[in-house]
Amino acid sequence: MDYLTLSLLSMVLIGFNTFAVKLVSQNLHPALLLVTKFGVGLVGLFLYLGYSRVPLVWNRYVLYGCLLGIWWSVVMVMYYTAIARGPLSVVIPLFNLNLIIPALLGFLFLHEPMTVSKILGLIFACLAVVLLTR
Repeated sequence: MDYLTLSLLSMVLIGFNTFAVKLVSQNLHPALLLVTKFGVGLVGLFLYLGYSRVPLVWNRYVLYGCLLGIWWSVVMVMYYTAIARGPLSVVIPLFNLNLIIPALLGFLFLHEPMTVSKILGLIFACLAVVLLTR
């Protein structure tokens, strides 16, 4: 599959996943939901590693990955708690404004092309979130 198809498919699947998180978090503490969800997911990832024959290595980049995992865990606890406490129609648009940060960093540090349509897309994304959270 090409990257656009994978992106669209993962977007749809994460959308349904986030809705399921909202439903489950009404009866399960967000931190416990996070541990159970990603704990089971970890088993699947190890199975995938074995299936795809990814070589296991240890270097500084693995350490960076571990640090990113800790960071991600903190972010997900905050995110799941927000989902549990607030309306999904407000939390999700606000959270998804995170797309602006890597886009801007990509322009600045990775020298990705900054086009008028990309800038307008980011502006409209911000406007959409403002409208969705009112």
